[in-house]
Amino acid sequence: MIPRIATVLSARDWEAELVGVIRESAAARLVLRAYQPSEIEERRSEIDVIVAGAETSWVTSATVAAWRRHGLRVVGVHPAADAPARRILETGGADEVVEESIAPEAKIAAIRAVLSSVDAFPSGNTGTLVVVTGGRGAPGRTEVSLALAWNLAANLRTLVIDADLDAPSLAVRLGLPARPDLADAADYCRMSGEIPAWALHERDGVFFVVGSHRPGEAPLRPSLVDDVVDAGLSQFDVVVADLGPAAADTDLLKRADAALLVATGDAVGIVRAAQAVAEWAGPPPALILNRVSGNAGQDSTIAARQWLGLDPTAVIREDRRIGVAARSAQAPARSLRRHLARIAVGS
Repeated sequence: MIPRIATVLSARDWEAELVGVIRESAAARLVLRAYQPSEIEERRSEIDVIVAGAETSWVTSATVAAWRRHGLRVVGVHPAADAPARRILETGGADEVVEESIAPEAKIAAIRAVLSSVDAFPSGNTGTLVVVTGGRGAPGRTEVSLALAWNLAANLRTLVIDADLDAPSLAVRLGLPARPDLADAADYCRMSGEIPAWALHERDGVFFVVGSHRPGEAPLRPSLVDDVVDAGLSQFDVVVADLGPAAADTDLLKRADAALLVATGDAVGIVRAAQAVAEWAGPPPALILNRVSGNAGQDSTIAARQWLGLDPTAVIREDRRIGVAARSAQAPARSLRRHLARIAVGS
């Protein structure tokens, strides 16, 4: 068997040297030189082994663990004197960790060795990723995320991550402490590949990682959010990620198992949702028309079909009980949960 290899592009010499030997020989087939993690995700079915150096910022323990959960083999490369880099690769579960100074032929031998070993595929849990997004404004993404999570938690171990990097609201909505937050979880995940218990908040059997809002500090990088999501998928049956008004082509949306697009049922909401749909790069979304006024449900549904090409999965009318629950940090209103009861994800 000729191994199909993806390398992670590196500024260090080892990667280019390995690629050169692979291209000159028939010992392996080079499928991809990845610059971003999404490139590996998109071509995962074509790859047997990933060769990655810990000098690349997005090659973290959580990233390596995610590759292994998906059945990919990983050969990690590190400088001889860099013990922290080696720990990142070992903690993530890389099949083989080698020093970058060994010859390219020795790296190819390590690749062949990990493919022939008995434990070719891990048996760890891989949860279901559900993303919730929508256009600008406040269409009710967080409230929908919470209602869905409350429904799912009746049968599945469920985690909600506030992944809105601009205006996180989960902690305020539920009256949870602001710390530990997403940044705290990301710091730990980068080194360990898991979300520690102390970084999780819990209410009514639903677990949460609250968003990071630290005035004066640089916003979190999306790659760090990906680490937390990857760790969550190994620890929970379902991860619900509230993306906020995220761009419709973000990596998290592309790799989601299911997606909810939340829009208000008025003209402004439909237009904003149409902008998101025009750039959509994820799984076909379940459209949630929220805060539909009076008897406008039929008109809103017709507009959604015409301008979005989508049939609403749920049409939620203006309901005082939903607003009261949100303003008083209560669990999501039962009336909202009933509207979302038909959305089933996970196993």
